[in-house]
Parts: sequence; structure tokens; C-alpha cells
Amino acid sequence: MEHNSLTPPSRDTHFLVSGGGKGITAENVIALAKEFQSRFTLLGRSELLDMEPDWALGVASEADLKQNLLNAYQAKNEKITPKEMGVLIRQVLSSREIVNTLQQIEQAGGKGQYIQADITDTKDLEDKLKPLASEINALLHGAGALADKYIEDKKESDFELVYGVKVDGLKNLFGIISPENLEYLILFSSVAGFYGNAGQADYSLSNEVLNKLAHHLQQRYPSCHVLAIDWGPWDGGMVSPQLKRILTKKNVQVISVEDGTQTLVNLLNQPTSTPQWVVGSPLPMPQTKLSEELKSYRIVRNLALEANPFLADHVIGGNAVLPTVCAIGWFVNSCERLYPGFKFFSVNDYKVFKGIIFDDDFSGEYLLELEETQKSSKSVVFIGKISTETSEGKLRYHYQAQIELRKTIPERPQFTEIDLSQDKSFLGLDLYGSQNLFHGPSFQGVKEIVNLTPTGLTLKCNLPKFPRREMGQFPAGFYNPYMADVHLQSLLIWAWDQLKSTGLPLIIKEGIQYEPTPFDTDTYATMQVVSTSKHKLVANVISHDQDGYIYTNVSGAEITLNKTLLDLFKQNKLSKEIPWQ
Repeated sequence: MEHNSLTPPSRDTHFLVSGGGKGITAENVIALAKEFQSRFTLLGRSELLDMEPDWALGVASEADLKQNLLNAYQAKNEKITPKEMGVLIRQVLSSREIVNTLQQIEQAGGKGQYIQADITDTKDLEDKLKPLASEINALLHGAGALADKYIEDKKESDFELVYGVKVDGLKNLFGIISPENLEYLILFSSVAGFYGNAGQADYSLSNEVLNKLAHHLQQRYPSCHVLAIDWGPWDGGMVSPQLKRILTKKNVQVISVEDGTQTLVNLLNQPTSTPQWVVGSPLPMPQTKLSEELKSYRIVRNLALEANPFLADHVIGGNAVLPTVCAIGWFVNSCERLYPGFKFFSVNDYKVFKGIIFDDDFSGEYLLELEETQKSSKSVVFIGKISTETSEGKLRYHYQAQIELRKTIPERPQFTEIDLSQDKSFLGLDLYGSQNLFHGPSFQGVKEIVNLTPTGLTLKCNLPKFPRREMGQFPAGFYNPYMADVHLQSLLIWAWDQLKSTGLPLIIKEGIQYEPTPFDTDTYATMQVVSTSKHKLVANVISHDQDGYIYTNVSGAEITLNKTLLDLFKQNKLSKEIPWQ
């Protein structure tokens, strides 16, 4: 649902801006003034000097300011400490920045004024804002504070500072200017609130409070255009040139002033479907030294059919069946959670002993056992098994796999045997109307058979992304089980065309992933037959783009051929209604 406020700000809009006199918030205010010529009351703790001291008049550089200040004290035969000198110079430079902001607002056609006030001091705030409260119809909360430390080193005062400015400060502003009287409410949040960030537990929490509050206020006050913008690091402000080089090397997007301010202007110029917007990429994980000790883990998980709506699209014989790719995803996601910053690279020796079927014998509680076999700063290798306990108290094994995580994934190689020559005899073929592809919409990603021969085939695929809630307990992440299933359907298509039989993938000798296979994108699956017999098909499946650059390379994918499955595949609707969560 879009905001009811369809009109952008105008000259009649009076913004109250916390933290607006300097820095990135000031840059955004200047951009808003250029676009909307609104009125701005800027709040900040810094003092706006009525007149600069004599030693600062006409002096531009910080070095010259220091020298002039030192000369002034020496002329009076007085001493000044470096700390005292720093305070006086910062006062001058801060005041100049505020003056410059106000001048640029005026030059842009807006109106600006500055009020020195501490938003964590309710009395100070009320005394200074009460005369203006009835005029203000827009609020931009850009104030913030940092006290970055690892959580074990943080003090209560650190939390009080960070949370006090971000959350209590906004609460204090709302005590004077009620949100029900606002036409626009803009909360400057951070990607730290959305993704988290090492050393910023208090800052992450405070910004996530703003995110959640934005959703609440949008529902409560639909006539107010509410925005919570989760900014990444900006080019400028707290990002020094050295830090920018580090972030760029780690593939963290640094927002330019031009791009960032234009984003805000764009969001105010049009209705939006959600109040929360993430502008920037995840922040880098901290570098931690891995323990040399090889560890083992036992992780209990409860599965429920109702919690996984996508399973309605993977039904055989009237019962939902967990796709083998989701079992692999179970291993992968669990391993990645144990080692943040490491990503899935390969699966080896994957086997299905007894697949999980959501029938009358379904047991909801499962045990994942993981054992580390190799570990270094570059990679971690696990052996894993998934099992459940039978009514007799014995373990029944369902799946096993070896999973390797890596800190750095190699670049995508190019598949040199790519063949996209079109065999027109397959054009218009309704693959999901056939009797050997039982899959529902969540897995219907094969768009056409490009070509098919006695030694393999090539498929063109494109699976639309569907809502995260429908993926339930098996979300697509760095590993995308849904696209993996689509590409493995190549074995079923070839087996039916060439052998008039079918099966399900039960073994994968090796699977290497160079890059997640994307939704909503044309991809190709090239299947190459390794061997066939009356009861078995073994093949390799290379997932790639139209230029041959490989997403995943699966070797030794094996299905056990069984013609009786064809009748079960036809029963691809659940035999009873499920109250999906």
C-alpha cells in the first residue's frame, strides 16, 4: 500500500532537522532546499558564534588557525594546552560549517535557521522549540552518536550515549511535535541496523528501533510520508580517504554525496510502497582468528509442513517431499551460520538414504550432526549427517554430505563447450504439462529445451523470485536451492526423452559454486551424460550464463531410474488442505 501523501514537500513545508547543521545531514538539507525551497530549522549541540575571535578572522586553514591562536596567547604571556587549543579551533570550524549550510540553503531558495539544543535534554529542547512547534510539519531525524567497541568492552555510558541520541532524542522531539501533525517524517538509519556490524551493537540496535518505528508510524498515520533510510557509509563525513580504500577493497559500496542526496529527493518526490529503504551494501565482517581445534556440533531442528508453503509445489503421490537441494541447503546454511564471513563453495559425496516425506509417518524433529575435518583462515570443511529417531529409539539417517566453506570464492571460469544452437523441434513444448515433471510454480523455471542429443541437453531457465515467507525454513541465500532444482530437472527431462523413465537425484559426487544462481535471470543448464544403465543415470550439470561463465558445476549427479514413479508424479497435489503459516 502506498502512502496517502502524494505530493512532495514545498515552500510551505517547515522541516525540523536534528543534527542538521553539519556533515552528511546538512548535505541532504541543502539538496532538499534546492529541490523544494522549503523552510529548515536546524538543531545541533555545536555553538553558532555571533562573531569569531580576532585570531580566527580571515584565517582559512586549520594550521594557520593553530599558529594564530598560539601567537595570541603568547602575546598575552599566557599558556594553552593542546587539548584547549583543539576545543577552540573546533568551535570556530564547526561554527563556520553551520554558517555555510545556512548560506547554501538561502542560495538554493530555501529558508534556514539554527538552534543550539541538545535533543537528549528535554527541558532545553522544550524551551527552545515550543515557540516553533505549531509551524513545523516535517521532521528529519539525522542526529547520531558513536561509541564503537566490541561488546565485551562497552560500558553502560556508551549505550546511553548512542541510544540516547538516536532513540530517546526522537522520543523527546515527539514530545514537542506530535507525529500526527507531520506530513513528512524522515529517519536517518543505518545499514548497521539492517545487517549488523562488529563493534556497533548499540548503534545497530538503535537504528533497528528506528526501522521498526517507521513501519509502525506508517500504519498509524497513513497521511504522513514516513521514511527510514538505512544508509551505508558516505563518501565524506566519517569515511576518510584511507577508510574508503579499505571499504572499496572489501566490496562495500561507498555512497557519493550526489547519489545519496538524490536518493532522498527521489523518495520524497513519489509515493513509496514501504517506509524502509536500504541504501548501501552489507558491512564487512570482522577479521577473527580461527581456533585450530576441530569442533563438532549437534543441531536439533523442527520441521513443519505448514511453515513451508513452497512444499505444495513439490508433491509426489499426494505427499510433500523435501527436495534434495533443500537438504543440501540445510547443510550449507547451518555451516555458514557457524562461520560468518565464510561462504559456501562445494558439496561432496552427497547421498540420500531416506528422503523426508511429509506423510502420516513424518517425524518433526531432526538432528544435524556436523564435524569439522579441516580448518584454516581460508576454508573450513565439514562432514554432516541428518537423522531422526525412530519409535524404537534408533537413529534413521536421511542425508549426508561434505561441505566446504571458503573465505574467498574463485572467479567464475568459462565453460568452453557451450552450445546454444536451437533445436526448433522442442519449441513450444509444455514441459510442466508432461508426466515426468511434477513440479509446481516455485520450481517451474525451465523455459525451453535448447537442444537434446543422446549424450546430453541444454536448457534455458528463468525462475521468478517469490516471497521469502513462502520459502519458509529453506530461504535462498548465497546458495539458491530453487534454481539448483530447476537445473537438476535436466536429468529427468533427458531420462524421459531417451529412456522413457524417470527418477529423483539421490547422489551428487561433487558440486562447486562460484556465484549464486540468480532468480529472474536467463540462465542455462548444460547436462552431459556420464553413464546410463537400466536402473541408473549419471550426469554432469553445468549452470552458466549465455556467455558460458559458470555459476555451479555439478559432477556425478545420479538418479535411480524407476518407471513406477511416473504414476506418483501425476499425483502432484496435496491430498489434504494445509493451514499455511
